Amino acid sequence: MTVGMIGLGAMGHSIAQNILSHGHSMVLYDLRQEAVKDLLGPQASAASSPQELAQKVDTVLVIVNTFAQCRDVVEALLETMDRGVIVNMSTIAMDEAKVLGELAGRKGVDMMDCPVSGGTAGAKAGTLTVMAAGEDRLFQSCRPLFASFASNIVHVGQEIGQGQAVKAINQLLVGVHMCATAEAFTLARKCGLDLQLVYDTIRASAGSSRIFENRGQFLIDRDFSTRSTLQIQLKDTDIACRTANQVGAPAWLCTTARELFKLSVAKFPPTDDSIEVVRLYEELCGLADQD
Repeated sequence: MTVGMIGLGAMGHSIAQNILSHGHSMVLYDLRQEAVKDLLGPQASAASSPQELAQKVDTVLVIVNTFAQCRDVVEALLETMDRGVIVNMSTIAMDEAKVLGELAGRKGVDMMDCPVSGGTAGAKAGTLTVMAAGEDRLFQSCRPLFASFASNIVHVGQEIGQGQAVKAINQLLVGVHMCATAEAFTLARKCGLDLQLVYDTIRASAGSSRIFENRGQFLIDRDFSTRSTLQIQLKDTDIACRTANQVGAPAWLCTTARELFKLSVAKFPPTDDSIEVVRLYEELCGLADQD
């Protein structure tokens, strides 16, 4: 299998490194040439365009930020691609994924809808979760490739869009838990509690969550190094709200989280880490000047 990859940002770059380390040959493309340079070698070459990449590979992984970027990439690939499979690993809305699937289908190109979760740390460690939707034959053919960068590979459904639906549910929970963690630590500070004691206690109690465990220590240490950004969290939480609206499901908590991230993006640098939603809470209760 010759693998093409488009989108070599924080996650895509690490995914490509893991794929190469498992012996796959790759053709790479990113608008930023510097994102590709350190990956090039005997197994990896660079394409000058998506169209050129499509002529050299039989499987293309796409991981970009927005639906508009996804559509541009897929349309460019389909100008020269008349076989193989496009695997969209970007996080977009369920109905947007279906649009991409229809575009590919009209050209006779297969598509899989495979958003991933696990963040930059999971991408580096090769422990991502893949939420794969598409035909059984495609899933089975791509599974060995997925195994090079993911430890949890789940075939969530046969239909394009079902992968994005599962990712939307995941991001609903991530957004709500992120805001809940910020709210909990703000309450702990206002109560004058030892934050480390609170963290260690809750981690072993029913109120814990993976987000609380992952971000809680960073809040205690005031470590706001970027792991996932406010603007990406806003995008993903908005997709979750949109998905709920499309199918007629309530999304009260998700909507609240979205508004908190929207305020955060308006007030703070959008590329700050998503846990910096805590700064909204701190400003509201007079803690912001105590750092």
